Amino acid sequence: MKKLHLILVGILLLSLALTACAPKVEETPVEAEEVEEVEEVEEVEEVEEVEEEKPPILIGNLQDESGGMAVLSTPLTYAATMKIEEINAAGGINGRMLELVTYDTRSDVTEAINAYTRMVEQDNVPVVLGPPISNIGIAVAPVAEELQVPIVGLFMVEAAFKQESGVPWTYMFLAQNSDKTQGQIMGAYSYNELGVRRTALLYNNQNSYSMGIAMAYKDIIVEMGGEVIIEETYTWTDQDFRPQLTKIIAEDPDSIFFPGYPAEIPLILAQAYELGYDGLMLSDNSVPPTGLSPNTDPEANKNCYYPYGINPNDPVLAEWAAEYEEKFEVPPLAQSFSGADAFGMIVQAIEACGDDVTSACITAELNNIKAYEGFQGTFDMSPTEHEPSELPMAMMKVVDGAQVFDMWYLVSGPVE
Repeated sequence: MKKLHLILVGILLLSLALTACAPKVEETPVEAEEVEEVEEVEEVEEVEEVEEEKPPILIGNLQDESGGMAVLSTPLTYAATMKIEEINAAGGINGRMLELVTYDTRSDVTEAINAYTRMVEQDNVPVVLGPPISNIGIAVAPVAEELQVPIVGLFMVEAAFKQESGVPWTYMFLAQNSDKTQGQIMGAYSYNELGVRRTALLYNNQNSYSMGIAMAYKDIIVEMGGEVIIEETYTWTDQDFRPQLTKIIAEDPDSIFFPGYPAEIPLILAQAYELGYDGLMLSDNSVPPTGLSPNTDPEANKNCYYPYGINPNDPVLAEWAAEYEEKFEVPPLAQSFSGADAFGMIVQAIEACGDDVTSACITAELNNIKAYEGFQGTFDMSPTEHEPSELPMAMMKVVDGAQVFDMWYLVSGPVE
């Protein structure tokens, strides 16, 4: 009996042991798997959360939003806004959204310098979209050299992007033709295509741009065999140009070249017509924003010619122009398209920098811009000039009150 009792006890103990051990064998690997899966899910969620929290790429925007040159400057803000919305809707650049940091210069050089300094030192922008105002560009250039944050803008006067030595300012880049290039192209077109031989100059001697383009035009006309028979000047506050125009008309020139800004151009056109002048009226790319001369004197515009950054009748530009007008309720100007080109080159430089979105990298990449396809044409940024190389201009004329494209032109002549 004892032996039987011992056997039964043994069987009972063995059964208990097996029952106690069985769950441990089955549950241990399942629990480990579940823990690993949970950790993997948490890791994925953490990665996704980090990607969503990438900081935006800030781009400074130094424009005249409320001053006298807002008509030329605001289109750059509008163009940049459209470009940013398009890029952000597509996922940004390397997963980072773009954000515009805008400061109003109020057409004041001191305000512009202070604004540029704030956006660099306080907002930490690595690059700035600059204004189409040369006096502002000239004032900010040495400050940019000190703070080392690049500016891409439409400031045409060479002093805004070149030092007196002729060497470019390290951090100033021009996204359209300079005043010198524009003046030379207009001079060559006037002499070769319009037959100008005895011309007169009327320009603002307080405006760097007006003076710069006038002197470049004069040099090319004289070089080609023409003559500047009289020069007259005016100042920022002038609105009556009849005294200067009377002296000019008395010399019987075949043309009057009057490069300036939107405020004075329509007045000069109208007043020259009132005084009976019927020769060629030649100006710059600030003509369209003025709406030409007042509608009461449509005949004043019939002999008007000027260079422009784009051909506004080009169907390739029509779709973007329509979107622009629908969004901002105003038609785009040349500055809208050239502003879009300036911003596009900034974007290309940022993309090339990858994760190194720094002022140093962006500056280096801006010097390497090649074959950028913009609204104004194909851009090659000259690293030794800091302006586009061989960028033609659209020569425009006024026919029956409408602005009509004539031909693309370089100093060397027409371009197909």
